[in-house]
Amino acid sequence: MPLTQRRAGILRLVVHEYIETATPVGSKAIREKYSLPASPATIRNEMKALESEGLLTHPHTSAGRVPSETGYRFFVESLMGQVDLAGEEKATIRHQFYQTAPELDEWLDLAAVVLARSLGLLAIVAPPRARELRVRQVELIGLQELMALLIVVLKEARVLKQLVTLPEGTDASDLGELSHRLNQRLAGKSRVELSRTEPPSDPLERVVVDSVRRVLDDEAARDIGPRIEGISGVLAQPEFQANHEQAVDLMALMDRHVTDMVVPSAELGQRGVRVVIGSENRAEELSGCTVVFAPYGAEDEMTGFVGVLGPTRMPYERSVASVDYLSTLLQEMMERVYGY
Repeated sequence: MPLTQRRAGILRLVVHEYIETATPVGSKAIREKYSLPASPATIRNEMKALESEGLLTHPHTSAGRVPSETGYRFFVESLMGQVDLAGEEKATIRHQFYQTAPELDEWLDLAAVVLARSLGLLAIVAPPRARELRVRQVELIGLQELMALLIVVLKEARVLKQLVTLPEGTDASDLGELSHRLNQRLAGKSRVELSRTEPPSDPLERVVVDSVRRVLDDEAARDIGPRIEGISGVLAQPEFQANHEQAVDLMALMDRHVTDMVVPSAELGQRGVRVVIGSENRAEELSGCTVVFAPYGAEDEMTGFVGVLGPTRMPYERSVASVDYLSTLLQEMMERVYGY
C-alpha cells in the first residue's frame, strides 16, 4: 500500500539517520535534528505504523527503530529518486582515468580503488568475459632482424603480447604487409576456430599464426578474477565489527573469487544499476549485505560489471550514483579505445 506523505518522509529520515549513525533511531532524535513540525508522540505513532507495515524493525535492546530489508527496498525504489554524483567529482574521476594508460587492466584497477576509497565499502570490478576468446586485431613490430613483438587485441578489450622468433629476416614493410594479411585471416576468429583452420603455406605466416594460437590458449587457461579493493574499509563497518563470524564468511567468499555468487552472470544482461538487499542475495554469506552493481561491455558478446558490497546499512544514494558513473565511464573508455 502507498504510504502517506508524512510516513514516507519519516521513513526516509530514519533510513538516512541510521545509515549515518549505525544507531537505532528514536522519534525524539529525528524531531530535534530535522525540526519536524509534529510532536514526538505523533512521530512515534507513525514509526509504529511503519513497523507494523514491515518497513521498520525494533531491536529488543533499544527504544529506537531501524529499517528492515523491506524498508530499504522501499527507500531504493520509491524514495531515493534519481541520484547522481556532483559535476566536480565526476570531472576528477574522469581526469584520473584519462591520465592512465589506455589499457583495460589499468581502468579496472583504478575503478576499484576509486569506489573503495570514496564509499568505504568493498569494491568489486570484473573484467568483461566472453564464452570464447576472439581476435580483434593482430600487429607485428620488428625488434631485431629475426625477432618481432606480436600484439594480439582481443574482442574482450584485452591486449596480449608475445615475442616471436622469425624464420628469416624481415623488414618493417614486410611485417606491415604480413600484419594486414593476418588481420584478414584472423580477425573475428575464435580460439576454437583458429585451431580448426588449415595452417598457412607461407613459413613466416605459419610461425606467427601458431604464436597467436599459443597466446590465446595461454590466455584461456589463465584465471582472471575480479579486482577487489576496500577489504579493510568494509571490515571496519560496525556490523562486521560486532559479528566476526559474518566477516570471516564474507572474506572466505572473496578469497574464493566466487563472483557468480555475488553477481550472477545471468543478471548481467539487464542494463542499469541493480540493488540486491539482504536475503535477496544468492549466497548465505551475504544475507546481511547489500550488493550494488551495474554491467558494462558489449551487450551481446561479453559483459563485465562494477559493484560495491557492504552491510545493508550502506549509503544507497551515493553507492548507486558511484556505480552508475563508473560503469558508464568504463563503457565510454572501451568504446573510445577499442571501438565497443
